[in-house]
Amino acid sequence: MSAEFSAPILFQPQEVRRRAHAFLDMGIAGKLNHVGLDLTKLDDALGLVLETTKEIYPDFQIPPYGIWRAFETGGIDRWSAMASAREFETAQEMLLAAADLALLALFMKTRHPGNWVFEDPMTGSKVAGGDALALAAFHMFASGSFSGEMTDPYRVDAETLVRLDLNELTSGLQWDRDADHELLGAMQAHLKRFGEAMALRPDLFSEGKLTRPGVLALRLAGEAGAGIDASKLLDNLLETFAPVWDGGAKAGDVGLGDSFDYTGKSAGSETTTVPFHLCAQEMVYSLLEPFAWAGFEVTGLEDLTPPSDLAHAALFVQTGVLAISSENDEALPEETKTDRMVELRAVSAALADKLADRLRNELDVSADQVPLTCILEGGTSRAGLRILSQNANLFKKLGQYLNPRTVFWLPFGA
Repeated sequence: MSAEFSAPILFQPQEVRRRAHAFLDMGIAGKLNHVGLDLTKLDDALGLVLETTKEIYPDFQIPPYGIWRAFETGGIDRWSAMASAREFETAQEMLLAAADLALLALFMKTRHPGNWVFEDPMTGSKVAGGDALALAAFHMFASGSFSGEMTDPYRVDAETLVRLDLNELTSGLQWDRDADHELLGAMQAHLKRFGEAMALRPDLFSEGKLTRPGVLALRLAGEAGAGIDASKLLDNLLETFAPVWDGGAKAGDVGLGDSFDYTGKSAGSETTTVPFHLCAQEMVYSLLEPFAWAGFEVTGLEDLTPPSDLAHAALFVQTGVLAISSENDEALPEETKTDRMVELRAVSAALADKLADRLRNELDVSADQVPLTCILEGGTSRAGLRILSQNANLFKKLGQYLNPRTVFWLPFGA
């Protein structure tokens, strides 16, 4: 990592955006090693996004981007059904439980068995991919798998995560104990570290004898004046969990979470550390609704960046905006594969910013009227996911490119 930057700077969403756009500028200048650009194709991407938005949200009443849409898979509002059954007595109780669920489900959004299909206990329908992980987390939460209190199943206790039984995890995920034993062990260890990380930050996640992810939301709500600051929330999450998302760049012995060292020619003579913080930013996006339900506004959401994920890479590759120039994996060393991943993710996120601006111009609306979170949900993410569902080869190829080291917590290449 370059000595010029410290971890706190890399945890700022403004820095994530700045570095992503620096890669886009290099791509436009033809200075990237693995990615080429054709910005004349942005109109094709815009057309596809608008077409997707009009189909899914014809009235343009678009909800925010986040994990709650996955909980509504199949058009069923599972959270409302759960909340009605629970009959929360206060807004604070509801916020605590909702934040527990959102943060847990996103932490569990990791690699999974490639042929895995989850059968929803509520409907009997079968779901695959990221939505399957969300529903598995939801139903395990509803059944009390993560609760330390038998009379209150709808909670996530750090101590329970630390000692989570492998049989319970296997049953809840509906994975195969023998065929998926490596991924099961990785998930068990991942959740254990989640619990341990919270226990190490009682100032953020503990209240009395409780240590739960949702306590952070309660603390910020209690301190709220004009609103909950999105950047502060992101910083709190990264301070706690960045070392848990290991396998990327480090500052000394401290892991920097979803950040990776880039050594390509565009970096000059010094290695550049490029932050993405995909999961942590999705956590912030997904807490927008629980805070709103409890009567709090999240401010500064415009600082958050588009997800540097599979869906956005697929959107721009499929429409010809992005071209991958190095596809012979057998001839590439691991360091070069990581550089390609960094270029793809950074440029995809920056292009989503450009596309959002172009979409607002097309609709003649302001960022206040159509914020980025609605553009992601209503258009770019949905369009990219649809492309991936229709093109298995592209899904597999991009998954390998975006997670060349098969890092467990990166939800690519599953």
